[in-house]
Amino acid sequence: MLLVFHSIAYLVALEGLLMSLCGIVSWYPLGDPSAAWQPLLLCGLGTLLFAAILWAVTPLRKGRREITRRDGIAIVAFGWLLACLLGALPFLFSKTITSYAAAFFEASSGLTTTGSTVLAHPEDVARGILLWRATTHLLGGIGVLVLLVAILPLAGAGGSQIVRAEAPSSGDRVEPRMTSTAKALWFTYLLLTGLLVAFLRIANMSWFDAICHAFSAISTGGFSTHAESIEFFHSRAIDIILAVFMLLGALNFSHHYRVLRGEGLPHVRHRETLFYLGTLGTVILLLTLFLRLFSPAYADASVLHTLRHAAFNAISLSTTTGFANADYGAWPAIAQYLLLLLFLIGGVSGSTAGGIKSNRVLVLLQSIRKQVRLFLQPAAILPVRQERKVIPPASLLAIFAFILLFALTILVGTLVLLSVCPDFATAASSAAASLANTGPGFSAVGPAFTYDFFPPFQQVFLALLMIAGRLEIMTLLVLFLPSFWRR
Repeated sequence: MLLVFHSIAYLVALEGLLMSLCGIVSWYPLGDPSAAWQPLLLCGLGTLLFAAILWAVTPLRKGRREITRRDGIAIVAFGWLLACLLGALPFLFSKTITSYAAAFFEASSGLTTTGSTVLAHPEDVARGILLWRATTHLLGGIGVLVLLVAILPLAGAGGSQIVRAEAPSSGDRVEPRMTSTAKALWFTYLLLTGLLVAFLRIANMSWFDAICHAFSAISTGGFSTHAESIEFFHSRAIDIILAVFMLLGALNFSHHYRVLRGEGLPHVRHRETLFYLGTLGTVILLLTLFLRLFSPAYADASVLHTLRHAAFNAISLSTTTGFANADYGAWPAIAQYLLLLLFLIGGVSGSTAGGIKSNRVLVLLQSIRKQVRLFLQPAAILPVRQERKVIPPASLLAIFAFILLFALTILVGTLVLLSVCPDFATAASSAAASLANTGPGFSAVGPAFTYDFFPPFQQVFLALLMIAGRLEIMTLLVLFLPSFWRR
């Protein structure tokens, strides 16, 4: 376990460094009161000190050691939990949030890029705290553990197992070495973030709002600096820019990097991406139709206005970002059902989006089609393929098991939350939105509301659902197996 916690020390140090930088920026140039920048800076320095102690008390022998699969799972699980526990401190010590359970919820929501919040009026919060809140999205976006892989050679260990444990559906390598791949993905991620900041600034967002919303959009997180989310800006240009970059965040980052290397457009040759975009496009058209037919708010609106709202919110939820430029909680039930379907499916593998992932849904649909054909032709040989490769039975079983486990987790989560929720829709959508890392749900947790009414136990439970969803469930469940702890 020395290697595990020695490696986690680097992650904690990174979090402490970013926390301290937010404290400095809060002091100058943001000019926040001392009640905001001092807690940020002190929490950052305290986190750095904790990282130094953790690093010192877990010394390693000289020489490189490849991390085993068990080590990778432990680093990922304990690393995420510790990052969320420490990330909650600035919210608590600045008195932005008075309950540690709620602060843990907010930090977990940020680091897992879920975007749920307990802050009803973020515009009343000190800007330094809002910057830290957005920075948790930046840190969690492509996976803090993927970044850890890039710096892991400092610890004398290789990190390919971390990427496999952090995101089993994370896509292929773009460089021969896993460390180089992690660096390439983060370069792509930061480049897109920088471009989005520039575009939002050109669209007349303030520098502060542009940075915070760029951190949220590329990570498919969803934290906004305003209670009305994107609706606050009433800007067609901002809607379009954010919609494009949210889509980029939900597509495979390996493919983005290949585009930068001049390898054409691998997205259009990727069956999963085409399935995802086809599904999204179909739902946008259906939403536009249903809003025109069944929603009084859009009866007299132009088709373009209706299409703009339908497209933006469909893209936001399908990418599991959670931004809103309209209160889709007031839309017809059939429209909300389509949005629920989108965020359960989620984005493409190898992206920052959550959900089941389009590749698993595509395999499931192919398998159903195969079974229907076998009912008519029992002797037929009909392999299930993914990107022209036959999927072995063990992989098919793993995909089906994950989808079943995903559904069962939502069911259990709904049962846990029903006792404190005003209705079934609130309980079910809270559990589903947390596990899918979407953020807003429906009814009492729709885009116009927050999660602040949940008691502390349920807030912690929802935070754990977010972490489980971000790590695709199995990474946390395996910790409960006795065999995991045996040598």
